[in-house]
Amino acid sequence: MLRKFALSIVVAIVSAGPALSDESCGELPIAPVLPTVAEIQQKPPADALSAKHNAFEDVKRWQQDLKGYRDCLDALTNSQKRDLQNAKAATKPDQSKIKDIQAQIAQTSHNYDVSVDTEEKLVNEFHGVQVAFCGRTDVDRSTCPKT
Repeated sequence: MLRKFALSIVVAIVSAGPALSDESCGELPIAPVLPTVAEIQQKPPADALSAKHNAFEDVKRWQQDLKGYRDCLDALTNSQKRDLQNAKAATKPDQSKIKDIQAQIAQTSHNYDVSVDTEEKLVNEFHGVQVAFCGRTDVDRSTCPKT
Protein backbone atom coordinates (compact mmCIF):
# COMPACT_ATOMS: atom_id res chain seq x y z
CA MET A 1 0.00 0.00 0.00
CA LEU A 2 2.75 2.43 0.95
CA ARG A 3 4.64 1.49 -2.20
CA LYS A 4 1.63 2.33 -4.41
CA PHE A 5 1.16 5.63 -2.61
CA ALA A 6 4.83 6.57 -3.07
CA LEU A 7 4.68 5.57 -6.72
CA SER A 8 1.59 7.72 -7.28
CA ILE A 9 3.35 10.71 -5.66
CA VAL A 10 6.37 10.24 -7.95
CA VAL A 11 4.15 9.97 -11.03
CA ALA A 12 2.26 13.13 -10.02
CA ILE A 13 5.48 15.09 -9.56
CA VAL A 14 7.01 13.90 -12.82
CA SER A 15 3.87 14.61 -14.82
CA ALA A 16 3.58 18.07 -13.27
CA GLY A 17 7.17 18.87 -14.24
CA PRO A 18 6.41 20.37 -17.65
CA ALA A 19 3.51 22.40 -16.30
CA LEU A 20 5.61 23.73 -13.43
CA SER A 21 8.45 24.76 -15.71
CA ASP A 22 6.08 26.75 -17.95
CA GLU A 23 4.93 28.76 -14.96
CA SER A 24 8.26 29.24 -13.19
CA CYS A 25 8.64 32.73 -14.68
CA GLY A 26 5.09 33.69 -13.84
CA GLU A 27 2.82 35.55 -16.19
CA LEU A 28 3.75 38.27 -18.64
CA PRO A 29 3.65 41.57 -16.71
CA ILE A 30 0.41 43.40 -17.32
CA ALA A 31 0.94 46.32 -19.67
CA PRO A 32 -0.24 49.74 -18.52
CA VAL A 33 -3.33 51.31 -20.02
CA LEU A 34 -2.31 54.42 -21.92
CA PRO A 35 -4.54 57.38 -22.71
CA THR A 36 -6.03 57.29 -26.17
CA VAL A 37 -5.17 59.76 -28.91
CA ALA A 38 -8.65 61.28 -28.55
CA GLU A 39 -8.15 61.74 -24.80
CA ILE A 40 -4.81 63.49 -25.33
CA GLN A 41 -6.36 65.80 -27.92
CA GLN A 42 -9.31 66.70 -25.69
CA LYS A 43 -7.42 67.39 -22.46
CA PRO A 44 -6.34 70.89 -21.47
CA PRO A 45 -2.65 71.50 -22.34
CA ALA A 46 -1.27 70.93 -18.82
CA ASP A 47 -3.32 67.75 -18.37
CA ALA A 48 -2.22 66.47 -21.78
CA LEU A 49 1.43 67.01 -20.85
CA SER A 50 0.90 65.24 -17.54
CA ALA A 51 -0.89 62.34 -19.23
CA LYS A 52 1.90 61.98 -21.81
CA HIS A 53 4.56 62.08 -19.10
CA ASN A 54 2.69 59.56 -16.92
CA ALA A 55 2.28 57.26 -19.92
CA PHE A 56 6.02 57.47 -20.55
CA GLU A 57 6.79 56.61 -16.92
CA ASP A 58 4.29 53.73 -16.96
CA VAL A 59 5.87 52.28 -20.11
CA LYS A 60 9.37 52.54 -18.61
CA ARG A 61 8.29 50.82 -15.36
CA TRP A 62 6.58 48.07 -17.33
CA GLN A 63 9.66 47.57 -19.49
CA GLN A 64 11.72 47.06 -16.32
CA ASP A 65 9.27 44.35 -15.20
CA LEU A 66 9.40 42.91 -18.70
CA LYS A 67 13.20 42.75 -18.55
CA GLY A 68 13.01 40.62 -15.40
CA TYR A 69 10.44 38.35 -17.03
CA ARG A 70 12.58 37.93 -20.15
CA ASP A 71 15.71 37.29 -18.08
CA CYS A 72 13.80 34.49 -16.39
CA LEU A 73 12.67 33.08 -19.74
CA ASP A 74 16.27 33.18 -21.01
CA ALA A 75 17.51 31.31 -17.93
CA LEU A 76 14.67 28.80 -18.28
CA THR A 77 15.49 28.23 -21.96
CA ASN A 78 19.16 27.65 -21.12
CA SER A 79 18.19 25.16 -18.43
CA GLN A 80 15.80 23.37 -20.78
CA LYS A 81 18.47 23.15 -23.47
CA ARG A 82 20.88 21.59 -20.95
CA ASP A 83 18.16 19.13 -19.94
CA LEU A 84 17.62 18.28 -23.60
CA GLN A 85 21.33 17.67 -24.18
CA ASN A 86 21.48 15.44 -21.09
CA ALA A 87 18.39 13.53 -22.18
CA LYS A 88 19.83 12.96 -25.65
CA ALA A 89 23.21 11.93 -24.23
CA ALA A 90 21.72 9.25 -21.98
CA THR A 91 22.67 5.65 -22.67
CA LYS A 92 19.09 4.91 -23.56
CA PRO A 93 17.49 8.23 -24.59
CA ASP A 94 13.87 8.45 -23.50
CA GLN A 95 12.14 9.79 -26.63
CA SER A 96 9.07 10.79 -24.63
CA LYS A 97 11.17 12.86 -22.24
CA ILE A 98 13.02 14.43 -25.18
CA LYS A 99 9.73 15.41 -26.83
CA ASP A 100 8.46 16.88 -23.55
CA ILE A 101 11.58 19.00 -23.16
CA GLN A 102 11.35 20.15 -26.78
CA ALA A 103 7.73 21.14 -26.16
CA GLN A 104 8.81 23.09 -23.07
CA ILE A 105 11.47 24.91 -25.09
CA ALA A 106 8.91 25.75 -27.76
CA GLN A 107 6.48 27.08 -25.13
CA THR A 108 9.16 29.21 -23.49
CA SER A 109 10.15 30.59 -26.90
CA HIS A 110 6.48 31.34 -27.63
CA ASN A 111 6.15 33.18 -24.29
CA TYR A 112 9.20 35.27 -25.18
CA ASP A 113 7.76 36.09 -28.61
CA VAL A 114 4.45 37.11 -27.04
CA SER A 115 6.34 39.49 -24.73
CA VAL A 116 8.06 41.07 -27.74
CA ASP A 117 4.76 41.46 -29.60
CA THR A 118 3.13 43.00 -26.53
CA GLU A 119 5.99 45.44 -26.05
CA GLU A 120 5.88 46.46 -29.70
CA LYS A 121 2.14 47.09 -29.45
CA LEU A 122 2.54 49.18 -26.30
CA VAL A 123 5.41 51.22 -27.74
CA ASN A 124 3.32 51.92 -30.85
CA GLU A 125 0.42 53.05 -28.62
CA PHE A 126 2.77 55.38 -26.75
CA HIS A 127 4.06 56.74 -30.04
CA GLY A 128 0.45 57.54 -30.97
CA VAL A 129 0.03 59.42 -27.68
CA GLN A 130 3.24 61.34 -28.31
CA VAL A 131 2.26 62.22 -31.90
CA ALA A 132 -1.17 63.37 -30.71
CA PHE A 133 0.42 65.57 -28.04
CA CYS A 134 3.13 66.96 -30.31
CA GLY A 135 0.59 67.68 -33.05
CA ARG A 136 -1.21 70.16 -30.84
CA THR A 137 -0.46 73.85 -31.25
CA ASP A 138 -1.49 74.87 -27.73
CA VAL A 139 1.13 72.83 -25.80
CA ASP A 140 4.81 73.22 -24.97
CA ARG A 141 6.45 71.00 -27.54
CA SER A 142 9.94 71.20 -26.02
CA THR A 143 9.57 67.56 -24.95
CA CYS A 144 8.71 66.49 -28.50
CA PRO A 145 11.25 64.86 -30.79
CA LYS A 146 12.92 67.28 -33.17
CA THR A 147 11.88 66.86 -36.79
